[in-house]
Amino acid sequence: MAKSKYVMRQCSYCHQVTKMEIVGQMEAGEGSADVSKTWYRCLRCKHSALLDSVEPGAKRNGSHLLDRDNCIEYSAAKSFVIGQTIYHTEWDDVGLVTSKQKISSGAQAITVAFEKLGERRLIENTHVE
Repeated sequence: MAKSKYVMRQCSYCHQVTKMEIVGQMEAGEGSADVSKTWYRCLRCKHSALLDSVEPGAKRNGSHLLDRDNCIEYSAAKSFVIGQTIYHTEWDDVGLVTSKQKISSGAQAITVAFEKLGERRLIENTHVE
């Protein structure tokens, strides 16, 4: 499986969970800790940062970074917060909520970065009466 050129991380400059481009990697030296660092560039603000290659709390075995067991099942009737992980049952995919916005019809929408499908916009907080 090929390594993705983009990851979802929190930018330390614009303080948003956003898609970040991997721009370079530094291997750990002989006398240092066993952690490699990677240069990431925020696609929103273009700020670069040197961060650990694996996010804190993420699985280190190369499998999915988002754990389906810890995700909330997506429903248009639910409300979500930025940084929350969701599971979409119809698409069988997990994703991270990256932003929220009000769309032109007045409804609420979330932007979710899914592992398989990429970034998608979903409706949230609808109430059927």
